[in-house]
Amino acid sequence: MKYKVFLLVCIISFACFSQNPVREAIKNSNLQEIAFQLGLEPSSEQTIETSFTVDTDGTLINLKASSPYPELEMEGLNILKSVGKLQPREVGGELVTQDINLPIVFTVESKQSRLYRLRKVARRKQIEN
Repeated sequence: MKYKVFLLVCIISFACFSQNPVREAIKNSNLQEIAFQLGLEPSSEQTIETSFTVDTDGTLINLKASSPYPELEMEGLNILKSVGKLQPREVGGELVTQDINLPIVFTVESKQSRLYRLRKVARRKQIEN
């Protein structure tokens, strides 16, 4: 029974989160800057537990986030808010609401990685101007 539930969760997660809006929202977040400001250890893995409901029209409602750090909780909520709409789940030809638990796991970048990323961002801004 546990195996079937696990398999169902994996299938649902793959179907829902193979969509690009979630990946893009995480990619465009300020997680690394917040981790740096908090002084989190480089190369440590951090997790923000998030949960939300995908409504029948695809909007995300009941957004929640938890983390040992309030700043990361706020960023987790900002990530979810920036996602926009997702494809709602269809069961038997009808659209239904779906509760999702999504842990956002990231590795805090090292000082060298941070410097490289900041230089890259600065170059992009130079090119745009």
